[in-house]
Amino acid sequence: MDDIFDQMVRGSPMQQLKLKGLDTPEYTIMCAQAPDAARRVAILQHRLQASTESSAAQNVILLLRTCVSSQLSPDEVEGMVEHVVDTARQHTNWPEFARWVCALIHHYCTDDFTVSLFSEFGVPRVAVDALRNNPHDSRGVLAAATLLSHFNLYDIGDGITQLTKALQNHCSDAAIVRVVTRALAEFTSYYKELPNRFLPASQEFVEGKGIGALEGVLRVHIDDEEITTYVARIAANVTSSGAANILDADSPIMMYLADALARYQQSEMLCRHVLRVFSNLPRSHYIDWDCVSSLFNNTKSELVVHECIHFLCGVAINVKEMKMKIYTTGCVSRVLEMMRMYQRNAAIQEEVCSLLSYLSFDSETITASITDSGGLLLVLGAMRKFPDNEDLLMSACAALSGLTFNNQAGQQIVVDNGGVALILDSMRRGKKARLQENGCLAIGTMCWNSNLKADVVRLGGVQVIMKALDEHYTSSGLVKNACRALAQLAFNCERYRDEMSAKGVIPFIIRGMAQHPNYDRAQMHGCVALSYLSWTNESNAAQITANHGYGVVVDAMRNHPNNREVQEHACRALANISSVSLEDSSAALEQIVAAMRRHESVSEVQEEACRAIVTLSLVSPLNKDRIYKLCGADVVIAAMKRFPQIQLVQQEACNALAHLAYEHSDLNRAVTRLGGVSLLLTAMRTHKSSPKVQLNGCGGLSALAFDNTIAQQQIFELGGVQCVIHVMENFERHRMLELGCSVLGTLAWNTEIKERVAVDALPEILKAMRTHSSNALLQKSTCRAISQFAFNSESNRQLLADSGAIPLIVNAMRTHFETEKLVVHALKALTYLCWENTQVAETIIGERVEEVLQRIVEQYDQTHRVYNEAVHLSKILFRKTTGSPSPSMPIVSPPLASPMPIQQTPGPQLENPAPPSPPLREDLGGHFYSAPLDGPQEAPYHDHSRPRNTPAHDDRGNPRSGRGGGRSRGGARRRGGPPTRGGGGGERGEERGNDRGGCRGGSGGDAVAGAGGTGGRGRGGGEPDDEAMQKILDARFGRRPNYRGRDNGRGAHRDASDLWDDPDPLSFHGNRQLGHMNWQQAELAALHDTDVAIHDTLEPVRWGGGMDLNPQRSGRDGERRYSGNHGRGRGRTAPASQ
Repeated sequence: MDDIFDQMVRGSPMQQLKLKGLDTPEYTIMCAQAPDAARRVAILQHRLQASTESSAAQNVILLLRTCVSSQLSPDEVEGMVEHVVDTARQHTNWPEFARWVCALIHHYCTDDFTVSLFSEFGVPRVAVDALRNNPHDSRGVLAAATLLSHFNLYDIGDGITQLTKALQNHCSDAAIVRVVTRALAEFTSYYKELPNRFLPASQEFVEGKGIGALEGVLRVHIDDEEITTYVARIAANVTSSGAANILDADSPIMMYLADALARYQQSEMLCRHVLRVFSNLPRSHYIDWDCVSSLFNNTKSELVVHECIHFLCGVAINVKEMKMKIYTTGCVSRVLEMMRMYQRNAAIQEEVCSLLSYLSFDSETITASITDSGGLLLVLGAMRKFPDNEDLLMSACAALSGLTFNNQAGQQIVVDNGGVALILDSMRRGKKARLQENGCLAIGTMCWNSNLKADVVRLGGVQVIMKALDEHYTSSGLVKNACRALAQLAFNCERYRDEMSAKGVIPFIIRGMAQHPNYDRAQMHGCVALSYLSWTNESNAAQITANHGYGVVVDAMRNHPNNREVQEHACRALANISSVSLEDSSAALEQIVAAMRRHESVSEVQEEACRAIVTLSLVSPLNKDRIYKLCGADVVIAAMKRFPQIQLVQQEACNALAHLAYEHSDLNRAVTRLGGVSLLLTAMRTHKSSPKVQLNGCGGLSALAFDNTIAQQQIFELGGVQCVIHVMENFERHRMLELGCSVLGTLAWNTEIKERVAVDALPEILKAMRTHSSNALLQKSTCRAISQFAFNSESNRQLLADSGAIPLIVNAMRTHFETEKLVVHALKALTYLCWENTQVAETIIGERVEEVLQRIVEQYDQTHRVYNEAVHLSKILFRKTTGSPSPSMPIVSPPLASPMPIQQTPGPQLENPAPPSPPLREDLGGHFYSAPLDGPQEAPYHDHSRPRNTPAHDDRGNPRSGRGGGRSRGGARRRGGPPTRGGGGGERGEERGNDRGGCRGGSGGDAVAGAGGTGGRGRGGGEPDDEAMQKILDARFGRRPNYRGRDNGRGAHRDASDLWDDPDPLSFHGNRQLGHMNWQQAELAALHDTDVAIHDTLEPVRWGGGMDLNPQRSGRDGERRYSGNHGRGRGRTAPASQ
């Protein structure tokens, strides 16, 4: 009977056995007692119920002999197997009985249905129990393994573990090894019906020490092709499963398999399995490239060709340094040859496309070779032949992406052969997310070519991408590639950006990013897309904010702090979005500053972060406070120090410093302390040919110099004047000239350096004024700078007059009289130039300034500031001349005398101690020159506001010192500025004088010029004088309709276009006292008839009022004002706006 057993377990089910001479006496007697086979089966089943271990085995042998010699019906077979299995499960420790049961059941495992039915009876458990309980019974192991191999689609418990142990225990038995390795090959294979079992099966095999068992088998049976093939299949299965720590690339198994590949190149199955193992472990040094290349070049098997190409894919993916070896061994040309040869084989076409996509990536040499050999045309042809094969289309799209990247010849082939249409049609037809992902990848690459980008838009590519992003936004790879494609479409094309945003692409991008917050590539490409879409497009930027995209970008920075690309592109996106809440902008600033610290060595991050800081500093002044607390100035300075030679970093960092230092005292001081002036100048010298560095550098110097004596001095001492002049000489851009004038004019606030600066600066300022007379903004900047240089410096005034500044200023007013700020600065400049200088006044009048003034008065009759400046200049001009140059000029006469001697007026002294004054009249209330009136004569103006019992003048006509000095209510400190002398003194006194005709606590307030009068405590009586003066003004200029009084002095927050113009009056800091006269010294000098040197007039006083000569004091809209000299005596004040 042993011969029958061997034939059954080694053969296939229901095969014809050789039974001659194998009958036993027991079987012969049984046949005589029950000639019918069914009857014999029934008898034997009945005997099993009461059998012992030895008799049970004998009864099963008789059953098996009956079954192989007769035909039982299926029902009879099912009943018999079920009964035998029940008995076997009751007696698992009967090895001989179990062995024959396994052989019997194996004989009937003929089809899937039968196997399925047997599985329900518990047959696999019987086989596994036999392996577990009788591991050293070689015949029993052979039968159990044979039976178990039929149940590869069913649960077998720990059957793989038991088979592995059997392989270890019987490694030298070729028959058992052959059966067991075949069974293990089946159980470790991948089945579509059981996809979730693939990995657990491999893990169970590995955990059961199966790898060591395979090594032992190969060592003993390497000459057995069948066993080696089974082992190679097992190795291919487990290395393909994805389980960890399965097989080392340099394991001895790899050595044996390489040997097997060389031995059995004619064995299709073995070569396939070995190549699959090599594909999974391409770094193994046991791989013989010559052997693989020879096999690939000589095989005629499509299956082997397919596996060879798959192996090359594995190498190209995982061992990039080996890509060139693939190319040099001629495999690329062979691959394209196979693609042409097997055009109808979709699997080969798919593998070739995959290989081409990996070979072409990051290798221009291989890409060019594939292109020249017709590889692109073959890929496009495969897409046309298999339009419904999504796996092939997926690989083809990836290949097109790789072959067109930075390859103009390949891009042209795609243009000429309708490649874009093929990709879009594939995406429209396909359902898989991976196909959409690779389609977006190809589109994103092709959009580098303008013609291909136009094809994408023309053929509806934006809608296709949006549809893919809408339907598959849960796929991280698709979100990444879709965002990349949309970014490339939006790049550098405003029309496409508008079309995309109109179609609603922005919400899709934001939703995709929000869905995958932890995938850095999706976040990076999403930030890129949003940054391009919002570039110079406030509507798109607002749409991003409205869809919560700003917070998504900030979250990307927070979730990926160490990814430099995410930080860079997120900063770029934030830099484009200004419509953001304070809460979001505060969170963004934290991430931006943190990114600059964390990626201090990455220039791109520093550049984009500086841009973002500029944007956020303009969103709200509160953001500057936040930047100061975060030490934002420190990181910007650090970026400039680390990247002195990188133009873009210097350009954006200069811009950031300019915005940070502008109108923020803490940041201004911080930047100055950190050496900001020196770094700005270094950047300007290093990048002399960069217009943006020069522009932003000038902006930074202007912002730092404002009200900052330290910065002013540093700019001068470090050669900043020459740098600015170089910019003005070499760059004719108006904005640069404006900022250059701004820097130079701001330096003029510093009395210690203004005259030295003027020598080099004024010629360049006047040159710009002459050359660009038609540009109102530049003319405004030059007039502002001239006024600052002329203030309090006789030498500068003389230099300006001799250089022809006056005609230029008058012409600027005449040409641009509708530009309010220009007119104000021009009026101030002329006022300062003609201060105590009759010759200059005559020169100004000679330029027909009266016509210009008349137009200004008519144009700005409702603008308090401009109106008063014009009237003030007119009064000074009349005072400098003996009469009006034009009798028809309707102008108000200036006061009879200055309230104090010229020795106490600002600026270096003239040769004459004081200009001649007209004789005093008995009526002190009518101190006017006799300018003819245009209308009926009005009653003389009387001063009713002088405090009683207070003498108006001493015997020399000078203001008498007394109790009126600086103690009035109107002389209180305003907006943190120094106290003014007299109730209406100072800047605010000037405004109130204009509004109310005087001040509450002082006397002699000038209703026209707005200067304060006496500083007495008594009650003012300015209302009647207001009416009188208004009548005079009405007679000269006509009544001002809808007179609204003074302007509101509080300036609003400005945008970038208005920076470095005129600072807000609420933001002064630094050298406020610069230019203030020491009135204590002045009064003592007046009492003792002594002269006061100009250099002694710069110390502030702690009591009383002061002569506010500082042009930095500002009024509405940041315009600088000068308040007049405020005496304590009766009479008129000096010009209020010098």
